[in-house]
Amino acid sequence: MRASLGYPKYLLRKLGARMSRSQLHQIQGVVNYLRLGRWMRDHGFHFDQLLPDRWAIFDVVISRVQDKRALYLEFGVFRGRTIRYWSTKLRNPDARLHGFDSFEGLPEDWGPHTKGTFGVSGKLPEIADSRVQFFKGWFDQVLPNYSVPDHDVLILIMDADMYTSTAYVLRHLRPYIRRGTFIYFDELNHVEDEPKAFHEFMEASSLRFKPVCADKALNRAFFECVE
Repeated sequence: MRASLGYPKYLLRKLGARMSRSQLHQIQGVVNYLRLGRWMRDHGFHFDQLLPDRWAIFDVVISRVQDKRALYLEFGVFRGRTIRYWSTKLRNPDARLHGFDSFEGLPEDWGPHTKGTFGVSGKLPEIADSRVQFFKGWFDQVLPNYSVPDHDVLILIMDADMYTSTAYVLRHLRPYIRRGTFIYFDELNHVEDEPKAFHEFMEASSLRFKPVCADKALNRAFFECVE
């Protein structure tokens, strides 16, 4: 009996040895989406609004905050395309858009991506908007010295990819995350990273969130703190 139970595992190991890293990553992606479905059910999350891309997702929240004194904090800036988009949409002159990134890429290997992927050789984006400011460095080195400006609504853009980075940011900003705060996640399909960090944050903080909107694949989504 033990031999018969072990044989399928033996075949899977043999098959895995013949597969490329890319093929294995694709299979893991399928499993991740299955796990994401379970994660959504466990948290009672359901998105009534599914949109074609991140820009459409952004526009839903922008329509609700564009005239407010918003504090926009983005973690994982890369070349600045997202923060540049928001800077053109937020109309209040007292809004603040702050981007946090090492600009040196991933601090360690992550999935199929090696350390340093998404790096831009330390170069900061150039955006002609005085409300935009960048804070260069690893999150755990920069955030302890960061003073959160006064604001009417907080928008967090979490594009840090990795569990450790996401978890650190959410823990550090806990005193500022309250009813009306919007949090966007860019990689929900990696269940052991952003979703895990978000789950632990909700458990530790006892805060409740409701889904706002997501893309059709549920990779990217906005949540709003409601309690």
